[in-house]
Amino acid sequence: MKPFDPHKKSQALRRFKPTRKPAGVFTIALGFCDASLLALAFFLVVSPFVMQPGINITLPDSPFTGGARFGSMVLSITRGGWFYFNNERLDEAGLKAALANQARSRGNSVLIIEADERVEHGTVVKAWNAALEAGIQDVSIATQISALEEVGE
Repeated sequence: MKPFDPHKKSQALRRFKPTRKPAGVFTIALGFCDASLLALAFFLVVSPFVMQPGINITLPDSPFTGGARFGSMVLSITRGGWFYFNNERLDEAGLKAALANQARSRGNSVLIIEADERVEHGTVVKAWNAALEAGIQDVSIATQISALEEVGE
């Protein structure tokens, strides 16, 4: 006769035997999808706080604006007096050459001058004259729309 072992039944119960095996590829793919969606959500939330590359220009305020035309050329003038045209930093002589080249290739197009509000008036006039010498007849100065104050009755 066998001796009675009270722990034999408990050992069988403690041993876990899954009835179904998990699909290996599916569980790994699910983990990657989960991590990808979390990373995507993080980047979507944080993206507005990323600085955009470019030049820092504070446009002067004006209650009047004519609107920008589609396909116009843009000349930016920083407060240091540097000219930026077609993603290039130019001096006055280089600006005249670049504007003349664009005027020949584009024909009758519009130039918008974006000048910082602290740029000297003479610098803006030099850019305007360079555009006119290059053959660009339609030149506009960009402004930012100021908030209109309501007049009390």
